[in-house]
Amino acid sequence: MRRLKSRVNVVEQGNNGATAHTTVIEKTAASEGHIGFHGVHHVGLLCENLERSMAFYEKILGLEVNHDRPDKKLPYRGAWLWIGPEMIHLMELPNPDPKDGRPVHGGRDRHFCIGVESIKPLVDRLNNAGVKYTESMSGRPAVFFRDPDMNCLEIVETKWWR
Repeated sequence: MRRLKSRVNVVEQGNNGATAHTTVIEKTAASEGHIGFHGVHHVGLLCENLERSMAFYEKILGLEVNHDRPDKKLPYRGAWLWIGPEMIHLMELPNPDPKDGRPVHGGRDRHFCIGVESIKPLVDRLNNAGVKYTESMSGRPAVFFRDPDMNCLEIVETKWWR
């Protein structure tokens, strides 16, 4: 057995300013056969029109492009967008999934979830852009909505967990 240590820096904002906290997480792992999952690197989403999708993700959601990713090396058009330390990979490819007949509430369909500090600014952006959404049925501060290609996103207000 070997011990793996990782350091997580958490900064919490107090009334008197920011206070930094460091937590060391120890994991015990077998030296052979240990996979060591780190987390989600990116989520790949199919889109019909890259410019339309970029307008949605950049202008409505406010995501930034990762210009260091190899979009020129792939045999299709695409873009990489930052969502915290992870990314969304938009791929302009035919989508085999039907766009019609999807559940109204995205929590009952394939989706991925992104944590945010505050949900209100996102809801304001969705309302201003005319993007339909549903609130979480659990009562948590979360919304489900679809991009122009019917990919479903869940956004939940939560504390930083990394």
